[in-house]
Amino acid sequence: MQLKVYLFEDVALKQALQPLTQHRPVAELWVGTSSLESKWPTRVSNADQAEIEVLSAVLPLASTFALLDQLPQDSCYVSAGRILAKKGKGTLPIEQPLPFLQHPEELLTYQADFLRAEINGNNPAPGNNTFISAEHIYIHPTAQVQGSILDASQGPIHIGEDVNIQIGTLIQGPAALLKGATTNIGAKIRPNTTIGPGCKVGGEINHSIFFPFSNKAHDGYLGNSIVGSFSNLGALTNGSNLRNDILPVSLYDYLLKAPRNTGIKSVGQIIGDYVTTGVGTNLNTGTVIGSHCNLSSIGFPPRYIPSFSYGEYPALRAFDFEKAFASACAWIKLKNQEIPENLRQSMEEIWKADTSFRN
Repeated sequence: MQLKVYLFEDVALKQALQPLTQHRPVAELWVGTSSLESKWPTRVSNADQAEIEVLSAVLPLASTFALLDQLPQDSCYVSAGRILAKKGKGTLPIEQPLPFLQHPEELLTYQADFLRAEINGNNPAPGNNTFISAEHIYIHPTAQVQGSILDASQGPIHIGEDVNIQIGTLIQGPAALLKGATTNIGAKIRPNTTIGPGCKVGGEINHSIFFPFSNKAHDGYLGNSIVGSFSNLGALTNGSNLRNDILPVSLYDYLLKAPRNTGIKSVGQIIGDYVTTGVGTNLNTGTVIGSHCNLSSIGFPPRYIPSFSYGEYPALRAFDFEKAFASACAWIKLKNQEIPENLRQSMEEIWKADTSFRN
């Protein structure tokens, strides 16, 4: 696709995609090996420069690019009354559904498609590792992989720049570990998983997405889950991703302000930014945790935990704002990143929005 693309936001969709969009626009959500916006090869930052305007939640798949190339001048693609893309004046509506995100868990639905499309193997020499279907494995020259097993027989594997795969790590493709990510000894990375830049992970992770600079460094299970940035799941934090009765999982919906039936049987946790869990925390199937939470629990806390929740369940209370701000800054500095100028303002907006849900 060669058209200059401008991505526009839909306020209702941004709310529906919380908590993942509490600190970022929809276009900065991660799936596959990168953020959504980085997958648009000719994206521009100003609508006046654009040849076509596209809803930021539209998924940049090859099939999407082909349909956008076919959009006539001064026309728009619409679906159920929502404009998905427009060229020129966009006055002529054409009913044409394009794949786009409406709920956070849908990132997981498209994980495999993006990973398979974006990873190209470079057939690395195994050294002291075991590689299965090495032709489908990519390892960056600066990455370190020691004493590990990488199985790309069911999907490709991407080991990015400066990634450190420690001994005993098991990786099943499709999977991607991105720039500066690290696995602890004996980590198990199962299919359809993305470990974002600067993340450190251990234990068992299955069909999950870690946004940049988060940790789950020790034993514990996480499956069918999404973890925002600068979050840290303590040792032996475990998340359930399947109901005992095998019924579809419900998730708290920020737009409906109520649980929503996903129609999906395997859904773990949707975790916002700057969330920390204590040692041994257990999280129920379909748990949604807002940003800036510091929590621990021996039993299972509620399946919706509003932003700025603090303490050991059942005695959760509001996280002191200044302490939460200091904690966020500390995690950013720990990962050697710059503190955003609008961090405090963004946190204040989240605080106000979730006030009525906290004790």
